[in-house]
Amino acid sequence: MDRGRLQEIRSQIVQVCRSLYSKGLIAGTDGNVSVRLSDEAILSTPSGVHKGFLEEEALVVVDRNGELIKGRERPSSELPLHLAIYGRDPDARAIVHAHPPWILALSLTGYKLQPHLVTEARMFLGRVAVVPFEKPGSSALAAAVLERLDQGLAQVMAHHGAVTRGSSLQKAFELMECLEHTARITALANLLGRPEPLPD
Repeated sequence: MDRGRLQEIRSQIVQVCRSLYSKGLIAGTDGNVSVRLSDEAILSTPSGVHKGFLEEEALVVVDRNGELIKGRERPSSELPLHLAIYGRDPDARAIVHAHPPWILALSLTGYKLQPHLVTEARMFLGRVAVVPFEKPGSSALAAAVLERLDQGLAQVMAHHGAVTRGSSLQKAFELMECLEHTARITALANLLGRPEPLPD
């Protein structure tokens, strides 16, 4: 990958992280973002760095085994999850993991996004599986997400957050936005009454 394209991707990751923070989808050092640069290299946010104030210099490059290739910071503790998804889905070029409050609130109280209430959710999200709780950063969590990976491009991890993937970083970010926006509409609709599912 040429230097200009790599610089563009680094800038995009910082922009997405700041957008996640400004939209309330993460707080402080929460969440992580990665982009597959090649079959052998992944550009990722580091561990323990506030994503709302992330600088490009803090990003790290790791190989497909998670070994640090370039960077001064420690790789994200959720790197095993990212590596597992990339290993399973060859079409995934980017991954966004966040802690969106509305989708978490729905999942914690037993509400589901299906059947969908709005057209865009059905079009872009499809089925959204809830992954049973496993310790964050663990291989067990990565395995649990992989079990439901073929059900859609977005998974909700119980008591933890959500993960989306896409053919580009922009697509993965848009899915996370769509997931949280849909969750907010669903929660508000249930507070106001008995919402009718989207017609077939």
